[in-house]
Amino acid sequence: MAKNGGKSEKERLYLGVDVGGTKVQASLVEESGARIARDRCRTPRDGGPEDVLSAIETAVAAAVKKAGFELADVAAMAVAVPGVVDPDSARVVVTPNMCLSGVDIGRLLGDRFDMPVAVGNDCNLGALGEKWLGSASWAESVVAILVGTGIGSGIVLGGKLWRGSREAAAEIGHIVMQIGGPKCGCGNYGCFEALAGRAAIERDIRAAVDSGRGSLVTQLTDGDLSVIRSGILRRALAAEDEVVTEIMHRAAEVIGHACLTVRHLIDPEVIVLGGGVMQACHAFMMPTIEEIVAADQLPGAREGGRVLLSALGDDAVVLGAVALARRLVGRSPFKRRFQKKQEYPKIDETSFGQITVKGKTHSRDVYILVNGKVKKRNKSLAKDTYGNSHVVGPKELDLVCRGGPEVIFIGSGQSGAAKLDEQGRKYLSQRSIGVEVLPTPQAVEAYNKSDRRKAALIHVTC
Repeated sequence: MAKNGGKSEKERLYLGVDVGGTKVQASLVEESGARIARDRCRTPRDGGPEDVLSAIETAVAAAVKKAGFELADVAAMAVAVPGVVDPDSARVVVTPNMCLSGVDIGRLLGDRFDMPVAVGNDCNLGALGEKWLGSASWAESVVAILVGTGIGSGIVLGGKLWRGSREAAAEIGHIVMQIGGPKCGCGNYGCFEALAGRAAIERDIRAAVDSGRGSLVTQLTDGDLSVIRSGILRRALAAEDEVVTEIMHRAAEVIGHACLTVRHLIDPEVIVLGGGVMQACHAFMMPTIEEIVAADQLPGAREGGRVLLSALGDDAVVLGAVALARRLVGRSPFKRRFQKKQEYPKIDETSFGQITVKGKTHSRDVYILVNGKVKKRNKSLAKDTYGNSHVVGPKELDLVCRGGPEVIFIGSGQSGAAKLDEQGRKYLSQRSIGVEVLPTPQAVEAYNKSDRRKAALIHVTC
């Protein structure tokens, strides 16, 4: 029997599926945007479309089962695919490095799951996710630039994707930024992607090493430079590796000038930067990007045009897919009458050394995440960096702010001993996340009263 009584509650649950080159990720999501469960499996590298469809089926079934629901409880699903898709027919036109070109994926999955299925380009849906629940939730015009192995983009105007006359809009990775530049995977030369995507960064690192220059990356990859993950780039930057620092600085300059191009062409309220490379290396890259954008000599008539980092990270694409699925059944999250607030646990009371949330008492600091889950605070994130747990910085915020809250409440202790450092404030500002730092009793009161999409870090001593 379905946990929520089957079809009667069907409109409340949705599935977002992100089909990538290495993994298929399926998330079961409430109408508010809160993720209930997630599962992933490897994307089959060999075989045909049936193998990919089976992988999607496996991930979907596992996510639904984890949450204790049945497929009958789900109103609709949407699938994000890299490449050109026709959303009207839910068909994949062409997708590189995958065997789904020409596949009517929406119809096939709809038959398997007996529910409406929408299909969209992954970067378009990433932009839609950031507009719904991420860094750009307050903006009417949004351009998202996702820097991963390649570079993709999405444009959202007034809550609607700008798809273009041929379903090929927002292919920013293929704007030409260097005439006669390196060849891109699309076949053209000098594309943005061919200068600043991770594949381009890998190419340039390999060329530097082949020329005789030493790099820590050789050691970190055990000599295999065929694929250099974003995490390795981050570690090399932290170690001030000369080759990686030089190449990543150049990539950041290219991204900064791409942001200027977007500003001059579209003039959106917000440009959101995301993708694996930006997630891993934003601390190094953002200062250069921000400097280039700030130096723009062509002013507008008023302030605006912020460049922000993604607040949703890996969840941006699946949440954008859920927004698309909701539209499929006539419940768009961008229409006021269908907007639904997340339900959060109430903090019942707090005293020195303990806190009670939803009737359960915790004898240590806690996080309350944007999905309403309560977790013990990982004090080591602060102690390893600052020597004590009284300073809140980017590493800890990266954990408690997953899912993109509009605001985070920091309870600084009974006497207000805990502090948010400047790097922490910058982390939140770069993602358009508000913050209130208050002595714990006042922070608890403010958290309970807030009706915004929220998270909390509550320190219960000092």
